[in-house]
Amino acid sequence: MVGASILSLATLAGIAAALPASAPRNLHFDQRGLKRLTNSTLAGRAIMPGSFRGVNLGSWLLSEPYMNIDEWHNEMGGDWLCGDCTQCVNDDFRLTAKLGQDQANTVYAKHYDTFINQDDVNLMKQYGINSVRIPLGFWIIEETVNADETYPRGGLDFLRSRSKMFKDAGISILLDLHAAPGAQIARNSFTGRCVEQAQFWQPSNFDRMNHAAARLTEIVHAEPDNFGSVWGLQALNEPPTNAAETPGYWDFMNGFNAAVRNKENDMGVPDDQRISAVYMDVSWQWQGEAANAAYIANGGNAYDSHVYYSFGAPCGNNGCVEENLQSHINFACQGGGGRIENDAKVYNTPSFLGEFWIMPLGNTCNAFDQGCIRAFGDAQKRGYSPEGGHGGAGWYFWSWKMTNSDQDGSNHLRSYKDAVQQGYLPENAADYFNAGICG
Repeated sequence: MVGASILSLATLAGIAAALPASAPRNLHFDQRGLKRLTNSTLAGRAIMPGSFRGVNLGSWLLSEPYMNIDEWHNEMGGDWLCGDCTQCVNDDFRLTAKLGQDQANTVYAKHYDTFINQDDVNLMKQYGINSVRIPLGFWIIEETVNADETYPRGGLDFLRSRSKMFKDAGISILLDLHAAPGAQIARNSFTGRCVEQAQFWQPSNFDRMNHAAARLTEIVHAEPDNFGSVWGLQALNEPPTNAAETPGYWDFMNGFNAAVRNKENDMGVPDDQRISAVYMDVSWQWQGEAANAAYIANGGNAYDSHVYYSFGAPCGNNGCVEENLQSHINFACQGGGGRIENDAKVYNTPSFLGEFWIMPLGNTCNAFDQGCIRAFGDAQKRGYSPEGGHGGAGWYFWSWKMTNSDQDGSNHLRSYKDAVQQGYLPENAADYFNAGICG
């Protein structure tokens, strides 16, 4: 990985000769895209407390009904999970359309107010959580919504009030523009609008997403009392893993970064107060020639890696995970099977584990086998933490809470709050049940 030394002209010349296919060959070598790597750190404003020990606030300002299905159906008016979200009311777009704008605003306001509140912030602080990643739909900036689109309104005020709570508690914030106009991927509620074919990948929708980024940047800097602990703004969550399905991704990332930096320039924000621009790591797109945010003008500053085991065996430098605990531990202790080092070789550093949970592959662990689950959790945390020795910057668990029944054990494997309360994760996020899990 690139260390703290200044990149020499010879180094830049070497980079020019070895540019990946995702980097344009007409780069001007004034260190625009790489200059922040000379410090091997995040932007100056970033609150970097040695390591991120964080949680995601999933299904709060952006609904994922599987996480709170009883509330979604019984209180908010959505459908039960149906297997194909294009065929039922399992996203924010459809629920707003079903209820009508006024009723939807009322229903969502109750959800926003109760799902994350001061009690949650206090408990996170008690558990040693030092950062939160907040998934947002682009519609948090309401002027970006087209006339023929239906999304709940009023979320920004709740983001504002809770961000102040987090700031006052000393908890840093990563704002994550998780859901894009038209949906960046098909058939997934986390896009806010479940569609049969993704519609995001066109310039008009890039412009809307990047307008939201500019406005959020402006709000963050204009309201330090509320947003003073925001360290970064993330461009997009989990685009398709096949680069062929993301036409224009490079152009979007360039536009996103320009939106953030131009707004900061207009506001006269000094460099040591600028927020970090965060992107999915280049390893996310493992099919095709992935666009690499390290080469865009003025940054990336940090890179988000997602590693899940329960959806299928992840693969790394030494092969794929097998359905046994030791294989899981080995892979996790290697920093996601070598992913941190692989990313660093193409300048995606520093990187952090932005989403993970403690649900393993297949029948590796019984959901109630505390020893097995504890070991798996320890290994994942350590592998991406600085003390793991691979260069990771820490982690954000997915997610802080789920409100479903835990009869089959799936709730506590995906809900940090429940995992701690039931003894599957340590009471202090900085601790391990076995600090020597990785040897």
